[in-house]
Amino acid sequence: MLQAKIKNGNSVALYQYSREEIAWLRANEEFYCPICKGKLMIRAGVKTIAHFAHKRAVDCISHEGGEGEYHEKGKLQIFRWLASQGIKAEMEVYFPVIKQRTDILVTIGNKRIAMEYQCVRIPVQDILKRTNGYLQEGIQPIWIIGGNHFNRLGRHQVKINQFLLQFFHRFNQESLPIMYFFDPQTTFFIKAANIFPVNQYKIYSNLKVKKLTEMNFLDLFTQNFMPQGELMEVFRKAKYKFRMHHPQRTYGNERKWYSWLYSMGTHREFLPSIIFLPVASQYQMNTAPWDWQSRICLEIIVPLEIGETFSWEECLSLLKYCINPNNPLMNGLSDPLLEYLHLLASLKIISITSNETFQKRQDIHFYSNVEDALVGDQKILEEISEILSQNTSMIR
Repeated sequence: MLQAKIKNGNSVALYQYSREEIAWLRANEEFYCPICKGKLMIRAGVKTIAHFAHKRAVDCISHEGGEGEYHEKGKLQIFRWLASQGIKAEMEVYFPVIKQRTDILVTIGNKRIAMEYQCVRIPVQDILKRTNGYLQEGIQPIWIIGGNHFNRLGRHQVKINQFLLQFFHRFNQESLPIMYFFDPQTTFFIKAANIFPVNQYKIYSNLKVKKLTEMNFLDLFTQNFMPQGELMEVFRKAKYKFRMHHPQRTYGNERKWYSWLYSMGTHREFLPSIIFLPVASQYQMNTAPWDWQSRICLEIIVPLEIGETFSWEECLSLLKYCINPNNPLMNGLSDPLLEYLHLLASLKIISITSNETFQKRQDIHFYSNVEDALVGDQKILEEISEILSQNTSMIR
């Protein structure tokens, strides 16, 4: 931690002092944890940010998150960046009601923002607990992830996992998710805006990489239109890889899906092109888009006669096991099942008879060879591109 209490109750923030002053403090003062009241000592080296540490191993909330040099350095840089803009920011504020300590508390008018800088992987339930704790206090949390977790796959593509999925933010219902990374070593701040998931391991987004000092606070919330043509090209390549994928071994959900597909009497290269379509709220699913979309098509829509109806509730009942819990950082969650069904309606495969009821309009075409499937995939993506160009809210 970067702050401590001294005997008279005042706070001492080491980042405000020179090394000579820190040496004097170390020799002449006693320091106490502002949370557990335990004794602290100063740790400071030539390459180490001066910080406080407990003299003895204790069960204190200040240990949560596994803070280290990388974290302390980044937290301090973000704090100084905020202060340089005249923004009221406080370090390491503790909230006793929820028993949480924020890295930085920002106050703008009557709005409070808890900025959390997370550099080590922690359990998903801990992230949700801390996020909900701040919301309970009327504080908006913003999580910034350590740059050590940023894995770029291409110009607009980033590798993700279940840990990173917890840090998607959406500040209004009209926008797509956004997430943040910061590397204190290079001082690069990375904003991944307009996130559009390709599958459960990869996202497509507008990536903005800038030095922290080249940004201002409001830059965190700006979003730009996505280059739709590039998005469609990403999905064209993804669908091609999907068609041509022939794994030697399968594991987990993929193995279950292959077994299910075999029981349905077909193979992945023969599946209809309407399976594995781009769905912006795919981040809410814990299985691949081709997995859950194929189950809706093969188990619910295909067996129906043209003109027969089905409901959203049937789809939900079939797939509720693969829907992730709601992310409290997301303002106005979308429904991936409804989004997919509405896309099928735009393609005239089904029609919408009410908010949650649909009617089959045409038979679903399976392929007999992979060559025809690739041609069909290209055609369906061209149709979707046209649909998206007429409804830009689907990619914003």
